[in-house]
Amino acid sequence: MKVITMESSAFTALTEQIAEIAAHVRAVSGGRKEESPDRLLTTREAAHLLNVSCRTLQRMRSEQRIAYVVLRGKCRYRQSEIDRLLADCTVVEDTATPTELKRNHTLRTGGGKPRGRRT
Repeated sequence: MKVITMESSAFTALTEQIAEIAAHVRAVSGGRKEESPDRLLTTREAAHLLNVSCRTLQRMRSEQRIAYVVLRGKCRYRQSEIDRLLADCTVVEDTATPTELKRNHTLRTGGGKPRGRRT
């Protein structure tokens, strides 16, 4: 093992430069995190994140419950749209207002919309 000695002023300058580099790396990686919510997902990836089948995802598109992008004839879903859908479907346990209670009830019971029978 080698021991390296340096003046305290040189050590201080070196640690300041390391701190500046670390701040730059955090700023650059923070910019990438902002881009990731709008990453385009395939149907299979989106269905996996939502824990539904590809057919259910297709049904959600038909019912206009989820926005999508068509690129070269294939459907893609923005990560931010998946996050929005999950947030909209999240049941809040601590409800403070009648509106929140109604929203929770609607989510738990499937919206109370009558479903037509298939013939």
